[in-house]
Amino acid sequence: MEPTAGDEPVRAREALALRVTPRQVVIGLLFASLGFVAVAAAQGADAGGLLETAREDEVVRVLDDLAERQVRLQAEQRALEAARDRLLSGSEEQRLKAAQTRADALGILAGTAPAVGPGLRIRIVDPEGQIEPILMLDAVQELRDAGAEAMQLGPVRVVASTWFAPGIDGLGVSVSGTALAAPYVLLVIGDPDTMATALEIPGGVADRVRTAGGTISVTPDTEVLIRALQPATTPQYARPAPSPSG
Repeated sequence: MEPTAGDEPVRAREALALRVTPRQVVIGLLFASLGFVAVAAAQGADAGGLLETAREDEVVRVLDDLAERQVRLQAEQRALEAARDRLLSGSEEQRLKAAQTRADALGILAGTAPAVGPGLRIRIVDPEGQIEPILMLDAVQELRDAGAEAMQLGPVRVVASTWFAPGIDGLGVSVSGTALAAPYVLLVIGDPDTMATALEIPGGVADRVRTAGGTISVTPDTEVLIRALQPATTPQYARPAPSPSG
């Protein structure tokens, strides 16, 4: 009998089960997350060199951002370590449930799964065509520092690998190869108050938009739906590291 489309997910799961165990999947995901936390903390420390030439208000802002980021990363590291310890001593059912929960979370972070939650709807109008790609990138970075968990700019899911460049003939903005024209609509999931405050800091994104002749509106929403997905890609060089018990 010819295989049907419905058989393919079942066969894929069966093939995966033959290659790795649930225990290896869970531990691998947790160690990958811990590695990400360590890298993020190291990157935050690199910002210290910028303080030598920054203005006083910029120094205060950078130090506040670094302090908040350090607190978030430390809390996440403690949570991940506690989850790892629970999984190592838990039942098979608990490990499978935790693996699925972690896979769902990583799908949102990687942009391969839709997301919904409280956040902001941001609209940037650029009547004079003066909004440059670097400003859009800074907006994304500012929101990430403020705790944004998922973002969509126009029809494009914004993830770690998203890049920005001038649009066609230098007009508009190209987001990972997708040309966008103003007005730019950015959907963000995270704490609305924290992210809105981050955008309005003196000399920040909102100020720069207005200086460039544009306008920005930031609307909180209890249910922001992000549908755009980032196509899954196969790494060319990276591969999962074996777990210590593997």
